[in-house]
Amino acid sequence: MKYKLIIFDIDGTITRHVSSWRYVHEKLGLWDVLAKKYQEQFLAGKISYRRFCELDAAHWKGLEVKKLKKVFQGVKYSKNARRAIQKLKKAGFKLAAVSTGLQFITERIKEELGFDHVMGNRLNTYRGRLTGGVTINIGYGAKDKTVRAILKRLHITPHQTIAVGDSDGDLPMIKLAGYSIAFNSTSDKLSKLVNYNCRTQDFMEVHNNIMSAALCTRLSRLSRGKRSRGKAKPKDPTNPYNPSVPGTAWPFPERNNLQ
Repeated sequence: MKYKLIIFDIDGTITRHVSSWRYVHEKLGLWDVLAKKYQEQFLAGKISYRRFCELDAAHWKGLEVKKLKKVFQGVKYSKNARRAIQKLKKAGFKLAAVSTGLQFITERIKEELGFDHVMGNRLNTYRGRLTGGVTINIGYGAKDKTVRAILKRLHITPHQTIAVGDSDGDLPMIKLAGYSIAFNSTSDKLSKLVNYNCRTQDFMEVHNNIMSAALCTRLSRLSRGKRSRGKAKPKDPTNPYNPSVPGTAWPFPERNNLQ
């Protein structure tokens, strides 16, 4: 097995902020008005994820798209995330990012960090302004569906995939992947489930662990290959010194073909 694809969560993993939605509300001074209440209602199970997103999006109706793009330019990457991701890409991995966050951050990391595939939710726009509507491409706790679609497109198996996340929302894709890493984990369930928990807030730890995991699988494959090639072929019952097996031919070359 060789790891070919790394799938990252974005909010709280690649970036420092834990929610694209909350980030916008806070920058626009709307978080403590009604947005926080909507989040509490969702977490309490009083409203659906779709309704939660619709209520949030309605706050921003009429805003200019270019203003939100400018807001998202202020989003900070996790320490050394850019460097770590660029090194992983240079090492030959395919890179994908899936997020319940907004298009402004998914599009930014695709452009700046060279991701092969990105998917997130989208605020609807018309003539350069937000309509107040939203398109839900990834529901809460449903990242595995998106990951399966990416794997099918790339002809890659789940066992050839590494997943990196930070929260309960990442559990479905973590369970699907062949190897998994928690970075800045906010979830006890995630921390217990993954193969590796990062101990620092430096994204180079993610890079180093992925390269170590990839090396281990490569060495394991080589070891299995050597054991397979080292198996002796069955002896010829008519000749105890089987010429087809090195070291068992007759000691006299001229007799090797004699029966």
